[in-house]
Amino acid sequence: MRESSSQELARLRKENEAQRASMAALQRQIEKSNEAVTGLSQQLKESLEGNAELRAILIELQAKLDKLLAERKKRNRKDHGPTTERHNPRPAAPVVETPLEKSTDGVKNTNHKKHILDQNLDTEPVPHKVQPVDAVCPTCAVDTVFVGNEVTYQLEKIINSIKRLRHEQEVRACPKCKLYIVTAEKPCPPIPGGLPGPCLLATTITEKCADGLPQYRQSKIMKREDAIIPRSTLCDWFQAGSLTLAPLYDRLKSHVLASKVVQTDDCPVKIQNRKARGSLRKGKMTVYRGDADHPVDVFDFSPDLSFLRNNQFLKDYSGYVQADAAGGFDSLFKNGLRTEVGCNAHSRRKYYEQCEEIIEIYGRLYDIEREIKGKPPAYRLAVRRRRSKPLTKELRKRLTALKGSLHPTHALMDAVEYTLKHWIALNRFLGNPDLEIDKDLSAYCTSLTKWRNHSRNLVFA
Repeated sequence: MRESSSQELARLRKENEAQRASMAALQRQIEKSNEAVTGLSQQLKESLEGNAELRAILIELQAKLDKLLAERKKRNRKDHGPTTERHNPRPAAPVVETPLEKSTDGVKNTNHKKHILDQNLDTEPVPHKVQPVDAVCPTCAVDTVFVGNEVTYQLEKIINSIKRLRHEQEVRACPKCKLYIVTAEKPCPPIPGGLPGPCLLATTITEKCADGLPQYRQSKIMKREDAIIPRSTLCDWFQAGSLTLAPLYDRLKSHVLASKVVQTDDCPVKIQNRKARGSLRKGKMTVYRGDADHPVDVFDFSPDLSFLRNNQFLKDYSGYVQADAAGGFDSLFKNGLRTEVGCNAHSRRKYYEQCEEIIEIYGRLYDIEREIKGKPPAYRLAVRRRRSKPLTKELRKRLTALKGSLHPTHALMDAVEYTLKHWIALNRFLGNPDLEIDKDLSAYCTSLTKWRNHSRNLVFA
């Protein structure tokens, strides 16, 4: 009995040891599995983090790509697109009209909008007499009588000619005392001691500034008229003429600075660099426009792109200055004598072809301004408060929503930040009927177009 119990006990011990060994093996396998799971979890975590970084990089690259595409579209529109910024949310489909369907009843040819008789041109009669041989009737052999003239018109250009005027001033003396001598007076020349007459000097200045015709080309044109005038001489005449016109310039400047509102804008101009021959540097031409009571444009040239000339021109002015948000104008408004008025045309331009909803709000604001243009000040102010102010509130609400939803590198962010940063200056026109919504770009372009169109010609003397 004892032996059977001992054997049973030994067998149970062996089974227990076998179970313990199997449990230890299972425990080791579990530990290895846990280590593998931990490694896989770490790899999965690293993969997810890597995907998040890649996703962030992808979002950033996509935003940069959108910005580049927007800039390219903007540049293509500037170089090859229409020059107007008028917005048409629903452009009409082009109508193809066959030649047979065109009607010319009551429609004038736009190429001849002004008839020759309606133009304000000097008319010079050119008589054409009948030859004496034809003045006798071949049948009756008697002289014909005058009945009338058959009138036709023709446009012709009379070439300007340069003449040398010989001024002969009469000199008279008393034959008795022989002491009194008098000389006839002649008109004072524009340049004391100079050769050019008033018309010739005015022509050279006008062709240089208004027509963009360099002086070396003027010299060639004059040479064809047998007048040899070197370019250096024309440059001296131009400089002397500017000094002669200095009092007129000062008078125009004081007239503009007497305005309640002064509008200003810059146009970059390339000029020759005297320090480095053969190279160009950038200057700028600035125009200052007075208000309705002082409708005068004054141009001021700066040899560089700094705002020293702008600050010097407006240093004694106190009132409203309407300009773009260039950083150089900030010093003008520090002392409180001048108040900044923003230009909504600059703000609106940044959203063109990028955000239709913002352009639509601006379009409604400009429609209101066109309706009240030329109306009494009280009426303009009342309409702006009743109709324009709610639109500006809606505009700010949408801009704030855009700023919170767009990526910082999005192409529209610069436009949104520009408008919100200068919000007070851009909306100052709502509380003053004398202020405009922008710098009246239609008239401004007339003043600055000549400098933009002649920018290449102006680099020559």
